[in-house]
Amino acid sequence: MTPSPVPFRPRPPWLGGTLQTLRALRWPWPARLTPGHRLWLPMADGDALAAMLHLPVGGMRRPLAVLLHGLTGTEDDPYLREAASGLLRRGFPVLRLNLRGSARSLARSTSHYHLGRSEDLAEALVVLPEALTADGVVLAGWSLGGALVLNLLGRGGQGMPAIHGAAVIGPPLDPAEAFATIDANPVLGRALLALYRREVLAVPATDLPEALRQAARRAGSLTEFEAEVTAPRFGYPSFGVFCEVNRPAAALPRLRVPTLLVMAEDDPLVPVTVMDGIDWAACPAVLPLRVAGGGHCGFYDRARESLATRAMGAFFEGVSSPGGG
Repeated sequence: MTPSPVPFRPRPPWLGGTLQTLRALRWPWPARLTPGHRLWLPMADGDALAAMLHLPVGGMRRPLAVLLHGLTGTEDDPYLREAASGLLRRGFPVLRLNLRGSARSLARSTSHYHLGRSEDLAEALVVLPEALTADGVVLAGWSLGGALVLNLLGRGGQGMPAIHGAAVIGPPLDPAEAFATIDANPVLGRALLALYRREVLAVPATDLPEALRQAARRAGSLTEFEAEVTAPRFGYPSFGVFCEVNRPAAALPRLRVPTLLVMAEDDPLVPVTVMDGIDWAACPAVLPLRVAGGGHCGFYDRARESLATRAMGAFFEGVSSPGGG
């Protein structure tokens, strides 16, 4: 399906991609949520992922919505809390999942997430209590979290609960190009690298020798960090191989789960032009939306909920209804 062009009227004062992005990532008053239940989802190697479970008023009536944050994020990121609030209003139970080594999972992490570590998401889904997944799940990922969702669906997995649908917001479909775009951003790029470096080095890692720690401290760009630290740390022979093996765009033709893909034309971190080179006719399970604005993970227009939350909510309602998907 050819990407549907979507008009966008930003909500003042969030005018332009950079302000939309800052609102999504750093808004100091995130959406309020009802009290949740802390879960720790064990990984096969002994680490565990922190997650926060929320149940809608009236109990579970729909598939469990599993939400995954982006690079240097947590369950508390504003865009993720806002989506959780919107899905809860629609009757979906919601699980906000924290990646390995992120701030919320740090206490039980001896390693760190990366672009290709979709097996962590698969393991988390497998160990969820059956009472939560009996009606299946829907997956939502933002930025790097979206890449993990796409790679998971493209690779498949054994023992996972039924996945009715997925939504990905601003995923780096071409990682090398996304890293280069981030590095070229003089404000957001430098801040993101600093946060990422601090997060990686905070983990009491068993797989990060001193030589790689030194490389992490001296990396001057996200590209250099992934090339000199992440790729060798996890056994990739080169940065190019790391990006190509984990390139989410390559997973799109393999998807069999209905998937909503939302990207903004003014995203300052992930270039939307990657969509131009994709053969959408070969990706029948994907509904691509190319939005005229919204920044990175923002999409704050004149409505009460963001455009991304409304689109995701409607999509998940459709794929989880009888006969939907």
